[in-house]
Amino acid sequence: CELISKLPCFQAELWIKELTSMYDSRARERRRQIEEQEALAAQLLRQRLSEEDLRSPHVEVHVRVPLEKEVPLAPVTEEPKLLKEKPEFPELTDEMEAEINRLLRGSNPHEVLSEGFGLSLTRKDLQTLSNLNWLNDEVINFYMNLLVERSKDPTLPSVNTFNTFFFPKLRSSGYSAVRRWTKRMDIFSKDLLLVPVHLGVHWCLSVVDFRKKVVMYFDSMGGNNDEACRILFEYLQQESKDKKGKEMDTSGWSLHSKKRNEIPQQMNGSDCGMFTCKYADYITKDKPITFTQKHMPYFRRRMVWEIVNHKLL
Repeated sequence: CELISKLPCFQAELWIKELTSMYDSRARERRRQIEEQEALAAQLLRQRLSEEDLRSPHVEVHVRVPLEKEVPLAPVTEEPKLLKEKPEFPELTDEMEAEINRLLRGSNPHEVLSEGFGLSLTRKDLQTLSNLNWLNDEVINFYMNLLVERSKDPTLPSVNTFNTFFFPKLRSSGYSAVRRWTKRMDIFSKDLLLVPVHLGVHWCLSVVDFRKKVVMYFDSMGGNNDEACRILFEYLQQESKDKKGKEMDTSGWSLHSKKRNEIPQQMNGSDCGMFTCKYADYITKDKPITFTQKHMPYFRRRMVWEIVNHKLL
């Protein structure tokens, strides 16, 4: 204002006209730009509406509008489901107990109650599992074969077994007497080999573990039988040479008779057969041997049910 007041009157008027003209020109340019933008927006709107008319009225178009800032979701990882382990001592139901009683108390001792693995077990055979009777060969052989059947489960060690007549024959007559026993069986193809050992009036168990390169001997009365381990180890070498056509690599192998403080021991003169079977049961599951003498009455009744039903609990 001070500047304008110092100018001559005609100069002030001229300067004001020029200033007004300049601002009017800028305003007109701004209005033109706005009109162009509005025209372009209207054209785009008409084009979009025209395209929508061409769409099928039955089709809905869902457009995901992204958030300005999206928080990445952490990957959801499922906890691995643990396989439920079977109980070590599953309860025998009332129905199972009734079936066991019926099987053991029937009147005909020669009635065949279970067949399989080339064996036929009569009531008389199963009655060796009652009270404090001594188990016979048929019961032990049948049970060992049930363990072999169970080992087809890929989560368990693979198993072969010899019957109760193998070791006495090998010990008394040598390899040539049992050479043909493995005509249809490759003992080296499995993880474990079970060998029941009968010492006249006492049952024991030998186990060959090919994974650990060890021959073990289990005696529920604490007996040491290094000779049995040696006989079996020599048998393995002869079998390899005969069936494989090559010497067995004996490096790293060991022979071990379990001491009485390493495995549970029987507290009577009747349960050696039961201990032999249950040693084999736990070993073929790769489980520590945790049962004791007090479990034998339960195991006896359970084995009756398992043999008749061809199913290990």
